[in-house]
Amino acid sequence: MILAAVLLFGVVVTGWFSPRLLGRLTAGGISPGTALAWWLLTAAGVLAGTLGAVLLLVLPDHGPAGAITRILHECWAAVGHSGLPGLDPVAGTFAATALAIAAARLALSTARRRKRSTLVHRRHLDVLRLSGARPGPTLWLPDDRPIAYSLGGRDGLIVASKGLAGRLSSRELAAVLAHERAHLRGRHHLLAGCAETLGRTLRFVPLMRELPGAVRLLVELAADRAAAAGHGPDTVRSALLSIQAAGGDTALRLRWLARHPSEPARFPERVRAVAGGTLALFAPPVLTVGLMFTAGLVSCW
Repeated sequence: MILAAVLLFGVVVTGWFSPRLLGRLTAGGISPGTALAWWLLTAAGVLAGTLGAVLLLVLPDHGPAGAITRILHECWAAVGHSGLPGLDPVAGTFAATALAIAAARLALSTARRRKRSTLVHRRHLDVLRLSGARPGPTLWLPDDRPIAYSLGGRDGLIVASKGLAGRLSSRELAAVLAHERAHLRGRHHLLAGCAETLGRTLRFVPLMRELPGAVRLLVELAADRAAAAGHGPDTVRSALLSIQAAGGDTALRLRWLARHPSEPARFPERVRAVAGGTLALFAPPVLTVGLMFTAGLVSCW
């Protein structure tokens, strides 16, 4: 039980304190794709750590729990796994029940989001069919307002308006469409939807509560970077200024485009992304191992 309790402690520390660290790293100039991966992998690590801790509570005699506590038993007898055997069934039952409730809420929220997404996509395809236009990657709406967005899914679709084409130059229009294609290529709608589901289901965890907003901003920055790589950051900035007021996330996007070049990812950046993502994913068990190792050393002394 001790191993499960320490693992849960690592989950709590990661879930409660990682948003501030991730926010600072994101503001420090790392690429949006790297920051996005770190946020999502940290959330995945918290979920996996929680599941692992519950399994250790429900099945205390299986897995590595017994072996690890036996190794530390001689130096850490006071806090060994066998010290509180009567709490195992109670803690395991409580943890399993909480996990089952959370899993049910998560599944229900995911089903609702998928149903809404399918309905919106179907309505746009109906508009495409009724308008007599040929199916293609872009649906052009007869609207004077500057509109541009994309719909994810199996048949990804970009929606744009005639007003958008009339307001932007050819280069700006190409940059906007490249931005939307980057969303589809990177499956940003799926990532944002997963983040929204986790945020609604597990709002009591700060990491999950802040995850949707962070993912929404980072996917926009990642798509801006992809568009800037092909059409230049100045073109993307002028397109943003032409189609909407510079406020909210748009202001952040404009500042990011002004400060960061649109160069392709270099080898050191990729190494940093992989190393940071691995650490983010395994943060709870790393904290667990560190705490148990430190406790073992202190008890030996």
